[in-house]
Order: sequence, then structure tokens, then C-alpha cells
Amino acid sequence: MRSARTVRVHGVSLTGTEASLITIQARFERRDRERTDVVLTGLPDAVIRESKTRLVAALEENGLHLPSGRVHVHLAPAGLKKFGEGLDLPLALGLAAAVGHIRTRRLAKTVFLGELGIDGALHDVPGGLAAADVVERVGFERVVAPPRTAREAAFLPRASVLEAPGLADVVRWVETGEGLAAPAPRASTPDRFSAPASNGRPSSSGLDAIRGQAAGKRALAVAAAGGHGLLFVGPPGPGKSLLARGLLRVLPALELEESLAVMRIRSVMRAWTTSLVTERPFRAPHHTTSQAGLIGGGTPISPGEITRAHQGVLFLDELPEFRRDVLESLRQPLETGTVVISRAGARLELPARFRLVAAMNPCPCGFRGHPARPCRCSPFDVRRYRRRISGPLLDRIELRIDVPVPEFLALARLPPEPERETNMRARIGEALALRAARQGARENADLDADELDAYVPLDAGMRRLLATAAERRALSARA
Repeated sequence: MRSARTVRVHGVSLTGTEASLITIQARFERRDRERTDVVLTGLPDAVIRESKTRLVAALEENGLHLPSGRVHVHLAPAGLKKFGEGLDLPLALGLAAAVGHIRTRRLAKTVFLGELGIDGALHDVPGGLAAADVVERVGFERVVAPPRTAREAAFLPRASVLEAPGLADVVRWVETGEGLAAPAPRASTPDRFSAPASNGRPSSSGLDAIRGQAAGKRALAVAAAGGHGLLFVGPPGPGKSLLARGLLRVLPALELEESLAVMRIRSVMRAWTTSLVTERPFRAPHHTTSQAGLIGGGTPISPGEITRAHQGVLFLDELPEFRRDVLESLRQPLETGTVVISRAGARLELPARFRLVAAMNPCPCGFRGHPARPCRCSPFDVRRYRRRISGPLLDRIELRIDVPVPEFLALARLPPEPERETNMRARIGEALALRAARQGARENADLDADELDAYVPLDAGMRRLLATAAERRALSARA
């Protein structure tokens, strides 16, 4: 056993979708007592505090006996709350190094990540991509993690990653430089992915199955090309939900950075994937969803539905049935593409750049304006129903489309050529190419006043049309 001294091992603590570098400082003091005490400081959470017994058992199982005495373990920075089982592996290595079982040369410039069982087996944890991002940001050399976590981390370009099945393998690598290998080579990483024809869903759910809704499909194309929000209003049954789900099929393909952002969020939710994500997320929370469930919250802070829908679609069906405070919480994320959650002693910014698609009935009974079924709602009931959605929120939804009941003959025949999904994709692709040539990666919905003046100059006729629309519809400056 080598001489004991203060050692440092590096791990990460995951908060939201971001990881913070944690330095584990460990020092052993030999004392005459029957057992080894492990003293943890540095704001560990309950999961980390209760790991002490598990880590000692894992070390003993692998022949790394801790002599009688006390091991002081500090998690730096001291003022940052540390969360999760991902610090198990660096904590175990810190204990082993502090009592002199392993050398410390390979512990530097390496981030260790993984949950330990009492037998020393390593289990996957969230945050592989976030850990690789930390390594790249602070100039470290590599990540050592369990297999699935390591494979996820390896998707980040320029990341050096080693996968480890157990504690014994990591100890052997620290001692000899052998025993660990990089994850299996992945296929070449494209800069842009092709959108699958069915988007992983049966062809019967495609846009060609939606008939008699030409205006709704046109709105989908405009929203997909420009990044706009949508609100479909109509009685039950004409296809509002199908139209909403159809937006996913005509959105532009994911780029590499977008795919990695989606994977980071899925990792936090323990939805690991062995391949790059090629499909945009689609989230459709129930109208009973709480504010924390929609925008995020809890302890530790967990991403909400708007973050899970990042780079995809958030569909709110039966929009007026959502609680008003829940809907109002969407206003800031719709403007900025992020959500800031503040708690006592904590502030977290989560990504939330999503396409909002909502659907609602025109009245409480749903049949106002129906050609065959009479509406039984009073004007007061209709006004009260619609007032559940505030003006400022409606002002942030650019496209509001009436979805009428289609005629039977329209349902019985295939949609005309301009409404076919393949043709819609082609037109949207042309619009996206024009947009990229004109304004780069900026979506139309994100352009500010100066950019609108530069990219979309209005002639006299356009100005008159816009002035008339603004006057008749009482449009705000934002609208």
C-alpha cells in the first residue's frame, strides 16, 4: 500500500440538461478504530450521501480494502448542490487513491461517470453528452463511463471516450493504461438527416389521409417553412389533431447539432439511444398537466414538456381546458426559445425552442358553426370559454385556422396534387432553400424589425394591405 495523501478525481453533476465539473478531493487519516469512516462535504444530495456504504462494499468486493481510519471527501465547488448517482465511480476512485491502492497519474484530465453496484458493476447514468461537452470545454482529455453512457458521449465530435463495464476494469486502466476501449465505431455522422417518409408512423397517419382541409395543409406548409405557431379551431371530428400531428412530417430535417441537443434532453430523461436521433420530438401533454410538468421544475429541477419538445412539436389539444396559469407560463419560452427556472439558491436555463400547435373547439359544446348540428351555447358561455386563453398568448400564435366540417365528397376522393404530402415537402424544401440564401439559419418567425425591413421590403400595395389588416383585426405591433 502506497503512502496516503490528498488526491483529486473529476466527475460531473447534472442539473437540467447541463453538467458541471466536480472535483472530488479525498484524504485519508489512519486512526485506531474498528471501522472506516467516510465524511462527505460539499452539498451532496441524499443519493450521494447514502452511496457511502455501497461504495465501500464495491471496493471490498474488488479487493480494495479500506483500512481503519477516516476518509475526508470534499466535493468542489463547495457552494454548488451536487445531484445523482453519476458521481459513484469518481468517489470510489477517490477513496481507493486516498488510501494508496491506485496511482493518481491517469486520474488527472479525465472525467469519470457511472453508478456502482455493491458488486462493483457499473450501471449507465444520464448525461453522457453533457459530460463530453464539459471535457471539451475545460480542456480535459477523456470521459470514462459505463457502456451505454460512453456510446452516447462518443457522438459528440472530438470527444475521447472509454467505456468500462466495472470498477475492476477502471482500476486496471488507472494502474496500467490497459483494459478499457473506445466504444464501437459508429457510422459516419452526417451534417443533416433525411426526414423518413413515414416518420416512424404507419402511412395511414400521413397527410394524404387528411382530406378536405386545404387551408389547414397550407397553414402546415407555411408553419414548417417559417417556424410559426398554429391554432386550429373547429368542431369535433374534421381533423384538427391529424393536422397537428402532420406538421412533424413536413418539418425540415434535423441537423447534427439539433440532433445532439435532442439526445442530451433524452439522456436526462433516461431515454438512452444507441444511434443519432433523426426524428424531431412530438409531445402532446394532457390538459391536466401542471405548470411544473409543462415548463419544468421539482427538486432536482427536471425538464418539462416544452424542453422535451425542443426542436420538435408541442401539441396542446383542447387548449381552453388547460389551466390559465399553465398557459401563461408559455409566453416567455415562446419569445426566447428557453425557459428560466429560479428556485431559492438555484437558477437554471433549459432549452425550449419548439413549434406550438394548439387545437380547440369554437364553443363549450363544440358545434358552433356546424352545418348540421345546432350549438346550444349562449353568447356568454362562448365568450367565457374563449376568454380562458389570454390575448398575449394568442398574440404569440401567428397562424389561426378555422377547420370546418368537410363535405362527404371531399372525404371520398384523394386530395388534389398540391395537397399531396410529397408535393408539400418539395415546396417547403424550395422555401427553405430561399430562406437560407436570404437570411442564413434564421427562421422567419425569429426575424426582428430591422431584418424584416432588410429581407422583406414592402411596396405600396403591400403596405396598404397590411394597414387594412392591422386596422380591421386590431393587430398589435408584435402581430
